[in-house]
Amino acid sequence: MRAVVINDWTEPRDLVWGKAEPPECSGGDVRIAVQAAPVSHALGLLLRGKYQRKPGFPFIPGNTVAGRILEVGSRAGRDLRVGQLVVASMEFGALAEQAVAPAANVYPLPDGVDPAAATALNTSYNSVMAALTWPRLLDTKRGDWLLVNGAAGCAGSAAVEIARELGARVIATASGRERQDWVRGLGAEAVLDSRPERLRDEVLQLTDGAGVDGVLDPVGGELFTQSVRCLRPGGRIVPLGFASGSIPQIAANLILVKNISVCGLYLGYYKIDARERFEGEVRQIFDRLGAWLASGAIRPRIAARLPLDQVSRAFEMIADRSRIGHVVLEPG
Repeated sequence: MRAVVINDWTEPRDLVWGKAEPPECSGGDVRIAVQAAPVSHALGLLLRGKYQRKPGFPFIPGNTVAGRILEVGSRAGRDLRVGQLVVASMEFGALAEQAVAPAANVYPLPDGVDPAAATALNTSYNSVMAALTWPRLLDTKRGDWLLVNGAAGCAGSAAVEIARELGARVIATASGRERQDWVRGLGAEAVLDSRPERLRDEVLQLTDGAGVDGVLDPVGGELFTQSVRCLRPGGRIVPLGFASGSIPQIAANLILVKNISVCGLYLGYYKIDARERFEGEVRQIFDRLGAWLASGAIRPRIAARLPLDQVSRAFEMIADRSRIGHVVLEPG
């Protein structure tokens, strides 16, 4: 089969596709004909050897696929069947014509769903859904004020859409008129420029001085620091990434005085490290997202669709931060 095979740490711009043996499908696995597989900044870090998980060489990168099931392992169970459209999560192996995933991480999709759009459910929407809905995290309720930073990015735009479906009132930050207009069209009640020095005053003005109930922040840096100051007493903030390149330090005195909570979320722990324990909770997320995708309630934006032999070009597009949306390879 065709695949992107990594034999040493490399720059994404140097990637080329080659040939590889189809992966083995054991009793608890599912083999999938890959119709779509996304690339991302995090995947670029992995290729350079700068990600927290480091596979042994050689390996095929990529942790998300959407496509049709080719084979179901003898112990896979559940209602998975050959020919079924699914989105799947795995540690490695996505950038290929075939991929194998544990059955616990294979999530059926309604027929008619666009596979490229479906990959976004595992790259951004799933973490955002957990952050917004799990009781131990933001636990967003109808009428809550939610601040979403980086709202034109993949995670931020997913947060605006999901929060809108949950009935929350969204204040979003984004840079540039085009991005701000797009975020407003997703359902944000107010869209602010991503200027940390004005954030607190503008948020307090919008909320009549009360502050927001929750913050979802994939940006980090000074924007995170000022977002903490936007929380009402008892509010919560989830740092979901550090797109700014700066990991902020949290002022413990503010946590104490305002009775606020900083909630950590790495969904890979629930999907991979403890998949058997949390499979039910994670599967509920994908079931709900799949239904919303099929109904049009959420509409992941696809910036580009490229064949596998343009994998290096796909990473160039990811590096171009002026683009809005997901970049997806279509090996088929």
